[in-house]
Amino acid sequence: MGELLEGDLAIGHLLRRAGFGPSPGDIERYRALGYTDAVLSLVDGLDGPPPQDPPGFDPYLPGSIQQTWLDRMASGRAPLAEKLALFWHGHFATSDAKIQEPFLMWRQYGLFRALGAGRFTDLVLAVGRDVAMIRWLDGNANRKGAPNENYARELQELFTLGIGNYTEGDIREIARAFTGCGSRHHDFVFTEAFHDRGAKTIHGRTGEFGGDDVARLLASLPACHAFLARKLLQFFSHDSPTDAEVKDLAEVLERTGGDIRAALLVVFLSPAFRAPERHRALVKSPVEFVVGALRAVGGSAVPLWAHGALERMGQILFRPPSVKGWPSGAGWLNSASMVERVKSAHRFAAEYPAASATIMAMAFDGQPPPGLAAARGRHAVALALASPEYQLC
Repeated sequence: MGELLEGDLAIGHLLRRAGFGPSPGDIERYRALGYTDAVLSLVDGLDGPPPQDPPGFDPYLPGSIQQTWLDRMASGRAPLAEKLALFWHGHFATSDAKIQEPFLMWRQYGLFRALGAGRFTDLVLAVGRDVAMIRWLDGNANRKGAPNENYARELQELFTLGIGNYTEGDIREIARAFTGCGSRHHDFVFTEAFHDRGAKTIHGRTGEFGGDDVARLLASLPACHAFLARKLLQFFSHDSPTDAEVKDLAEVLERTGGDIRAALLVVFLSPAFRAPERHRALVKSPVEFVVGALRAVGGSAVPLWAHGALERMGQILFRPPSVKGWPSGAGWLNSASMVERVKSAHRFAAEYPAASATIMAMAFDGQPPPGLAAARGRHAVALALASPEYQLC
């Protein structure tokens, strides 16, 4: 693999991938720990409970759930936990555009925060009973004699196995297994009269399976370990992992019973993660850009104008465009979104001109691109945040 990223470059790289980037003081604090202990510190942050909702929090106020989550990301109190929740939000993509129930969307986010770092089986089990997901993929229409296949299809294609690892027969049988699993108001309900108790054959196994049985079965398959390993590597490490890298991480997931915490520890401590070619090799999503910029200038609360900016950049939390989630990589960058990123950079610069004292360290790990090192004042902040390099993490 050759030389690895070291010092401030390694710490900045880690903080962008395992969180939303450094704020003033972070580089020094994590540098003092050393790289390995910095990783352990971030991963240990996964063990804490989800934060309490702020006083007066009302999920039904327009923008409330988005603002509260963005502020949690920006706070830096549990950066990896929030970044992982963002990963799961894109993985189990569910949109309030159809649900029209912000409380349920907020509760689903809480599910990702509470279970996201544990065993993948437990997360899949919980998602199968999540009311937002049930409404999103028409679980209430799934009844004996007329099974609805939406969840059965996406559960395999997008959530656990990937294309090519299941058959149309598996879809039909899994849909039968989930018959009767629905919701009433805000609660999961199982209606015995709607459930098909007959024998089902799923991935070569036969039994009177129910939804929970299916979740456990799918999460135990080697194809699931490989599918999840690839997605974790693409989100946290690099977008084109080799088959060997996927195989190695899949073996970790299999050996640990699908322990996400253990898998992330392996990802961040792997030499491949710190290879120089991985440095700034991923495109920041709009949320990563806005939250990272706020942290870089030393801000705490995400400004209200950022909601409109995020919408114009193409990412509204709790409203992914489809069950496939958001785009990634170069899909985030087009002329309209880049204009919005530049405008946002100038707004941050106008609100935080004093950040020029630290912006080069926060944005570029102390190694600014040629031509930027001499910039001063709020001009420096705007140039740093609008630079091509800053769009990458």
